[in-house]
Amino acid sequence: MLNLCSNGVQGSTLLFRRRTLLLPHSASTASIASHLSEGYLVNNPALSRRAASTPTLTKVPLRKSSEKKNNPNSTINLLKKIGLDDSQVEKIVNSHPRLLRCMVEKTLIPKIRVLEDFGICGSELISMIASDPLLLKNFSRNNLLAKLDFLKSILGSVENARYAVKKVKWLLHASLTNTLQPNFELLKSYGISDEKLQKLLVRNPRLLCCHPKWVQERLARVEEVLGIPRESGMFLHGFIVMVSLSKKNLKLKFELFKRYGWSESDVLVMVKRLPYCLNISEAKLKTGVDFFVNKLGYEIGYLAAHPPLLLLNMEERILPRYAVLQVLQERKLMKKIPSIYTVMFVSESRFLDKYVLPFKDNLPELYEAESRFLDTYVLPFKDNLPELYEAYAGFAGEQLARRLRIIKESKLS
Repeated sequence: MLNLCSNGVQGSTLLFRRRTLLLPHSASTASIASHLSEGYLVNNPALSRRAASTPTLTKVPLRKSSEKKNNPNSTINLLKKIGLDDSQVEKIVNSHPRLLRCMVEKTLIPKIRVLEDFGICGSELISMIASDPLLLKNFSRNNLLAKLDFLKSILGSVENARYAVKKVKWLLHASLTNTLQPNFELLKSYGISDEKLQKLLVRNPRLLCCHPKWVQERLARVEEVLGIPRESGMFLHGFIVMVSLSKKNLKLKFELFKRYGWSESDVLVMVKRLPYCLNISEAKLKTGVDFFVNKLGYEIGYLAAHPPLLLLNMEERILPRYAVLQVLQERKLMKKIPSIYTVMFVSESRFLDKYVLPFKDNLPELYEAESRFLDTYVLPFKDNLPELYEAYAGFAGEQLARRLRIIKESKLS
């Protein structure tokens, strides 16, 4: 805990008078200089003479009556005591010189203690104040405490609340009664469970800072434009997509799919199953349509009904596994050929177990090298080190697919 009433920062030297300190616009440079902080600042090792005499700082006058009880060095000494280095202090004072007018003991210290009590201390506190010094100025200690308590209650823990505050620095600047609470209640009114809502807001705390009307519009679009009812498990995912797409960009996404042969109903079928497909790039969509529709002969409707296929990596997942499946089909090694969707979505270890290892005798030239390594270094430890087996399975799957293509070209053609 920061002990700010000792080591040179104590008593009346921490007090500023609570009153407006700006001089009239017509005041001369000489009259301003008589009320300036520069005389104090240049004697403080936390601030260089160059910074102390910048035009920004020379616009922060102090009344003579307050000079007797306090000076801008009190704020600077506080920042140094927290742990900010010289460059950070200089940057803060240059960017927000009015912090020098704050009442240190009554305004700044109580807020710092609230943050520390919330577990924000040490390097975390330094980083927060360095990136957002207005946190110490813009609202009261009680207001800050109320916001932190609210975030803790809706996000489930102090750790989640701290994570959200660090991720979105303006979260604590949003109004509790006009923004934070209305947004939370609005999301709850759409039937989103507390557990899902908590996960959503921990990952996307910025949603709490948005204007409630903006949030309401995005929620409405999920039902009205995407056709996903609020009772659907995909509603929340649709909302996340709507947050990332403006009305104009959403229209462009629909037009993009239509250019590659999709009807609007196809797009809506896909979106209801996996809204995130609206975020895929044109290049990825083109690649998926070329492979599954133009090469393999599937209908657009099949892709619409199985949208995760569009999100897979073509080089790392689709082509290697398809090469294995193709050889098994050509050699008639499987009585029943699984669907392309099934093959693409089993885990790497399951793929190796089901579509490669059982055919070791039928494809000895393919399996020999992998078998030697697998039998000696991987399979004996499969139960004790499943992560090793899974990692090797992924690697082996790619190697096997490459060798299958070579075998197919040289021996089976």
